[in-house]
Amino acid sequence: MKLRRLNWTILASALLLTAFGLYSLSVLASPGNLANVSVTSAHLVKQFIFLGISSSLAFILLFPSYQVSRRFAYVAYALCGAALVGLLIFGPYTRGARGWIPLGPISLQPAEFMKIAFVLAVARWLSFAHEVESAKSLAVPILLAAIPTALVFVQPDLGNAMLFFPVLLAMLFVAGVPRRRLLTLVMIALVAIPITYVFGLKEYQKSRLTVYIHPDKNLSYQQEQALRAVRSGALTGRDTPEGARYPFHIPDRHTDFVYTVMAEELGFVGSTAILALFAIFFLQAGRIAHRTADPYGRLVVMGLAVFWGLQVFINVGMNIGVAPITGLTLPFVSYGGSSLLTCFLSLATILNVDMRWVPTFSSRDLDRGHVSIRGFEPQPFYWFRLGAR
Repeated sequence: MKLRRLNWTILASALLLTAFGLYSLSVLASPGNLANVSVTSAHLVKQFIFLGISSSLAFILLFPSYQVSRRFAYVAYALCGAALVGLLIFGPYTRGARGWIPLGPISLQPAEFMKIAFVLAVARWLSFAHEVESAKSLAVPILLAAIPTALVFVQPDLGNAMLFFPVLLAMLFVAGVPRRRLLTLVMIALVAIPITYVFGLKEYQKSRLTVYIHPDKNLSYQQEQALRAVRSGALTGRDTPEGARYPFHIPDRHTDFVYTVMAEELGFVGSTAILALFAIFFLQAGRIAHRTADPYGRLVVMGLAVFWGLQVFINVGMNIGVAPITGLTLPFVSYGGSSLLTCFLSLATILNVDMRWVPTFSSRDLDRGHVSIRGFEPQPFYWFRLGAR
């Protein structure tokens, strides 16, 4: 492994986002923060331990080629699926859902690991499919998406369940599936949404969506408190102790609503810096996918990037009141071992694909100076086509 081939830009953005998350925990665990007494210094210590484990595993995964994951893609998918089934049968209820497997002082969330397994399995199938335009070739990835969606939905975990189908559409698009077939899938999903709303959602989930659809009604308590926290940050952050001037309290602030901590403590400047880091991360991921000639590697990078991109969009949206509350965490920033571990595993996979990129070029590229043979680095990158094969 050559460290000079490592994409330091995307790595630095991920580490800085993780640092923001640790800072938020230190703020919430401070003795003077009476509105967040549920968050203690133990949370900060545990997150440091999660970071050490996650970063160590990510470093180890940089050595073998990402092509190794192709062999075990279906096995990983089957194991994660079995864990989700077992969780529904034997798992304990935690906050009204069977989403976590207790392992002593920590808990694992199989839905987080299923995201990576799902991307690997779909990428393997699509990279080997001879006719991605045929209905038979599309049936398998649709089934691969339907199974985790159903298993996660009945936990119930609406937030994670709603991510699989959009990611599938993005991967099908990158694989070259005709737009008419993608449009057909979108139409089927649009028909299924009202049916799921009426017969599948619980009352508290319906109320969250109702508040979002009808903004004239009162916001939920959690979202209303979140908006107060965001507004209190102003340009550069609050300079008064919490509760002294802005009496608000946000439950589970260190997980789903961690963005409000940044907006309150660092203001518009700090919260915008977080969004800028995410933008850098996803632009770099798109750049890596664009220049990767291997279909499997391209599909894996785009699948993982879309997963986390959707999660960022929804999480920040529900923190500022423009998206319904779904319980999704903010990648790299929110507290939680499963979330942080899967983020770093995804990061390692993306970096692995980029490190093993081998340039392919023609005489026309050489004449125009689009590549540098000596450094194996593409010259100025202006744009990329998501559908490029």
